[in-house]
Amino acid sequence: MAFADDLLEQARHLANRERKNPREASLRRAVSTAYYALFHLLVSEATLNWKRADQRDALARVFEHGKMKSACQKKVNDLNAYFKTKPAAGRELTNAEHLHTVSETFIEAQQKRHAADYDNSRVWTRTAVMAQIESVANAFQSWRAIRNEQAAQAYLVSLFGGKEPSKD
Repeated sequence: MAFADDLLEQARHLANRERKNPREASLRRAVSTAYYALFHLLVSEATLNWKRADQRDALARVFEHGKMKSACQKKVNDLNAYFKTKPAAGRELTNAEHLHTVSETFIEAQQKRHAADYDNSRVWTRTAVMAQIESVANAFQSWRAIRNEQAAQAYLVSLFGGKEPSKD
């Protein structure tokens, strides 16, 4: 997780690099770096489950941004349906809320990364960029709150692009 944390710190640094009149390049790179921080957090968490440490880097390269986004969208949709059932307060609901935060933030961060990297018509402000970075930081906190839960571990498997393992 150290690399992901370093990327998040780097995003903050880039967003605050120029005291006045931040450069568009710094702001765009900050948005992109914040996305990659969350991407690498989730990939790192998934690969840590692989028994053979010498193969984890190779496994990490299997993850695809599009498949991860699709898995996150499916998770958001499933959790929105679950929330509509008005579940009772408790551990399951709390875990679901954290997973929703992580998934929704991943989707949003990827979309904003794409805009930062490719949409030259968009003008970024430091305020908007810092809000995006803090959103990713909140997703980090949500993940860390549930990382050892069964639902979180099943979520990591879903990021490969297949179906999420059943709870049974």
